[in-house]
Amino acid sequence: MTVSRGTRTMITNPKVLEYLDIISPLNSSVAEEIRAKAKKNYIPIIKRDTENLLKFVLKMQNPGSILEIGCAIGYSAIVMLENSNANIWTVEKMPDRVEEAKRNIKYAGFESRIKILEGDADDILKSLADKHKKFDFIFMDAAKAQYIMWLPIVKELLKEAGMIFSDNCLQEGDLLESSFAIRKRDKTIYKRMREYIYLLLHDETLDSWIFSIGDGVLLSRSRR
Repeated sequence: MTVSRGTRTMITNPKVLEYLDIISPLNSSVAEEIRAKAKKNYIPIIKRDTENLLKFVLKMQNPGSILEIGCAIGYSAIVMLENSNANIWTVEKMPDRVEEAKRNIKYAGFESRIKILEGDADDILKSLADKHKKFDFIFMDAAKAQYIMWLPIVKELLKEAGMIFSDNCLQEGDLLESSFAIRKRDKTIYKRMREYIYLLLHDETLDSWIFSIGDGVLLSRSRR
């Protein structure tokens, strides 16, 4: 379902999201504290319905290694560790976010299982590929216009039967708006995201499914 809220479009009715937020099982008290702080300070974090899907997929996939592209303040990494036995490598280029993520991860007691890779994702992904690193699960939650640029190397970093979880793919439904209704600065992002979605859904090396959850989630599993 798509509903309008001002000039923005939402995929799901806000009342439904509020209900899900109320009834969904909570994370640890530490994670919920970090979530509340992020919302208070207008730091974008994963939506609750998307988070529920992420936790479900992790329980089903049971990955041993996770690569997160877009650490922010470490909230998603903490949630993923609370719902898996994995170790996480997480990428973040903003120094202030890195420092806050380090504090939050230490507070959550996950320092030994989370490695923060500070710097530009282009350079870090190339470095990981050069070292022949492979991951069971890759969580994409960084600059949306770069998803399609990173796709070849992300596929290279994915283990056999590994999974890519791409968040924010439908941009709250705005991706479907006429080009005349889209702000000029968003046109490139939406164009690239539409191309990214098409490539994944038609990639013969992947099985992919798209869900109208949160801002849109695209799940892809390697056939190799």
